Amino acid sequence: MDYTDSGFRAGFRRGLRVAWDAMRFRPFRHEPWPAPPMPSLREHLEAYGGTRMSPADFDRCETDWYRMFDRDLMGMRCARYVLFGAWILMFAAVGLLVWTVVS
Repeated sequence: MDYTDSGFRAGFRRGLRVAWDAMRFRPFRHEPWPAPPMPSLREHLEAYGGTRMSPADFDRCETDWYRMFDRDLMGMRCARYVLFGAWILMFAAVGLLVWTVVS
């Protein structure tokens, strides 16, 4: 499985886990990353030709490298927003319930 294909899902899953643990006041625990490990920078450069690559190859290499990080970070951000949205809806529902019971 290519890392770039699963980066968003892995980041989303990891973001949900981290945000959920933080809301339950659990310390951050180290868990294995749910996606294949990212290649090292050396391995990534060697896949594109190493030091003998042309400027166009280097630009493509750099674009792919940043794309791996962007997809993962976007997944983590989306997970945070989804979880915060769920909490806001839950508090709104509880507030509405309390308001209907009191009045």
